[in-house]
Amino acid sequence: METPNKLSPNTSSFYWKKSDPAPELEMQSFWKKLRHFYRTGKHSDSHQESFSSALLRFLDDKQSAYPFTLEGNSKKAVIELEEKTPFYFLDFMLSELHQEHRKAFKGQLASLITGLNKLLQIEDKDAEVETLKGDYDFANELIAFDQMADMIPKSKGEELSQARSSRLISVIGTLKEGLELFGKHEGIVLLEKEVKKSLEKAPLFQNTLLIETKDDVFEHCQKLFQKEVKSFTSLMKAYRIAKLEIEGEYQEDIHKDYFEDFNWYRLLAEELKLFYPIVVVVNQPYVFDHLSSLSSLMASNKPIKVVVLNHEHISTPNQELMWEDASHQFRQEVAALAMAHRNVYTFQSSMADPSNVHQGLTNCFKSTAPGLCHLSVPMQDVSAEMSQYLVAKAANASRYFPAIQYDPAKGSKWGARFDLTDNIKAEESWPNFVLNANTSETEKIEITAAFTYADYKACFSQKVKELMIVPDAYNTDYLIPLSDYLELDEAKLYGKIPFIWLIDEENQLHRAAVPNVWVVSCQERLDFWLFLQELGGFNKAKDKEAIQQKEREMTLLLEEQKAKMDQANQQISETAQEEATSKAVERLVKALLNDEEL
Repeated sequence: METPNKLSPNTSSFYWKKSDPAPELEMQSFWKKLRHFYRTGKHSDSHQESFSSALLRFLDDKQSAYPFTLEGNSKKAVIELEEKTPFYFLDFMLSELHQEHRKAFKGQLASLITGLNKLLQIEDKDAEVETLKGDYDFANELIAFDQMADMIPKSKGEELSQARSSRLISVIGTLKEGLELFGKHEGIVLLEKEVKKSLEKAPLFQNTLLIETKDDVFEHCQKLFQKEVKSFTSLMKAYRIAKLEIEGEYQEDIHKDYFEDFNWYRLLAEELKLFYPIVVVVNQPYVFDHLSSLSSLMASNKPIKVVVLNHEHISTPNQELMWEDASHQFRQEVAALAMAHRNVYTFQSSMADPSNVHQGLTNCFKSTAPGLCHLSVPMQDVSAEMSQYLVAKAANASRYFPAIQYDPAKGSKWGARFDLTDNIKAEESWPNFVLNANTSETEKIEITAAFTYADYKACFSQKVKELMIVPDAYNTDYLIPLSDYLELDEAKLYGKIPFIWLIDEENQLHRAAVPNVWVVSCQERLDFWLFLQELGGFNKAKDKEAIQQKEREMTLLLEEQKAKMDQANQQISETAQEEATSKAVERLVKALLNDEEL
C-alpha cells in the first residue's frame, strides 16, 4: 500500500527515485526476461551495488540484549552471544536446579536418618551434624555443629521387633547412600561426538558428568536412565518408609505389599524433580538420522531432556534433487515432531531474547515430562555481514525459526498448552512495517510492507544475488508485493510477479522480483506458522467474527423468507376470503330466488 504525504525535507531515511514508464517495446522486452527469471531463477543482471532487506532496520533497536547476566543462589554468569551460548545457559541452569531441589532434600534425609537412629537407639553423629546444618543453615559459619551434636541429650527408644529393626537398618543404609548420591554431580549430560568437539577447552559442566558415546545416544540414555532411576527409586522408597516410621503410621499389612512393587512410575511430581537431570545434546542432523530411537525415547514418557542445536540459518534444499522438486519439499520441524507425541514439553527459540531462552529452558527442565529444546545456534561465518543478535531476531520475525513453548501439563485443551507470544507480532501472518520514503524534496510516500522469509534471506549477500532488481520504469500492476501474492488464489496469479523491497548503500529503495523457488519456500514457512497459530488459538477471534457474520447473514435471509411467506399467506388468505364471500353471496341469491318461486 502506497500513500503520498507532504513533509519537511530530510525527515525520512529512505529515498525512492520514481521514474516514468518505459516505452512499450522496451517494457515488453524487460517483462519477458522477468517472467523467465520467475520460472527459472536465472537472470543475466549482476548487482554492482550492495543490496539488503529494506525492512531489516525495523528489527534493529541498536541495543543487543547481550552480554546477559544470570544470578542464582550460588552462581553468577555473564553470557555473550556466540556459538557456545546455549551451553552456558545449560550449565548455569543445571547448577541452579541442583541447588534449588537437592540441597534442602539432603537436610531432610539427614534428619530422617537421625530420627530412625533414635528409634534404634543408635548414635550417628554425622547424620545429626547434617540435620543441624539443615536447621540452622543461616549460621553455618558461626556454630560448631559437631560440638552441638554432642550436647544434645539422647532419648531412649522403644523396644522394636526383629522385622522392624531390620527394616529400619536397611532404610538407614539406603538414605545414607542417597546422601552420597546427591553429592556426586549436578546431572548427567550425554553428547554426540560432533557436539563434544565444540566443547573442548570450554570451562563448562565442571560439576556435571559428561558422557560421549559412539552408540545411538537416544538408546544409550534410556539404558542409563533405567540404571540411575533404579537407585533413585530405592532412595525415595526408603524416604517414604522413614517418614511413615517416624510418624508412627507404618502398617505392615498395608505398606509391605505396596512398597514391594514400588517403581519410578509411582513417584510423585515433587519427587521426580529431585532426580538429577539426564540430558542429551545433539546437532539437528543427528535427530533426523535417528528419528526412530528419538521417537521411542519421547514415547517412553521418561523425564529425559533432549537439547537439539540447529546451526542452519537458511533452509537448505536437497542437492540431489532438481531445484524445482527440492523447493517443494516441506522442512522437517523438530518441534512439530516432539509435539506430535503430545506428552513432550517442547521449547524452541533463537538466541535473540536471552531471558526467554533462560526461562524456557528452566521451565522445560523443571517439568517431569520428557522435554525437547530446539535452539538456533549463532554461527560467526554465516552472520558476519550483520550482528548475530540481528540475525536471530530476523529469523524469528520471518517465521523461519519461530519461538514455541508447548507445555502438556497446562490443560486438556491444546490451545491452552501453547505459547507463541514471544514471537514478533505473533498475531499477524507476517510482521508488517511502514516504510517512509522521500520521493522528492517535499514529498514522501508511506509503504506498508511485510517482513517475509524472502526478506530474511535477502539479509545475506550470497542470497540477495538470486533476486532481480526491477527499475521503477518497468513497474506495472502485474508486479505485486510477495505477501499479497501468497494470499491470492491460483486463478488470480496469472501474469503476476511477486517482489520485496531492498535498499542499496545510499538507502534508496528498489523493488526486487522473487523467483518461484523462493515463493514456494515462503509458502512453506507461512504454512507452518499458520499451523502454529491454529494450535495456539490465535485465529479464534477471526473464526468467531466469521461465525457472527454468518449468523447475521442467516438472520437476514430468514427475515426475508419470513416476509415472503407472510406476503404469500396474506395473498392466500385474501383469495380464500374472496372465494368464501362469493360462495356465500351465491347461496344467498339462490335462497332468495327459491322464496320468490314459492
